[in-house]
Amino acid sequence: EEQLRHVLQEFALAMVASGNLVVVRTPPGAANAVAQVLDRVEVPDVIGTVAGDDTILVVAREGVRGRTLQRRLEALARREAG
Repeated sequence: EEQLRHVLQEFALAMVASGNLVVVRTPPGAANAVAQVLDRVEVPDVIGTVAGDDTILVVAREGVRGRTLQRRLEALARREAG
């Protein structure tokens, strides 16, 4: 979780929800690294990611709203290292 917090703080420039999806914007070239961490950490309610160069599509589990997942990811990114 610490690595996910770090990459979100460092590279997630914006997050926007739609339906059961969250689009995460990153600097050019960073999306793949962030998506790999999201997939490896197995964030609850995330079933998978698709990464481009500077954009990640995060797919939420059935019944989970994208806005809910967006808030969880944003909260994780704001957490201080403990």
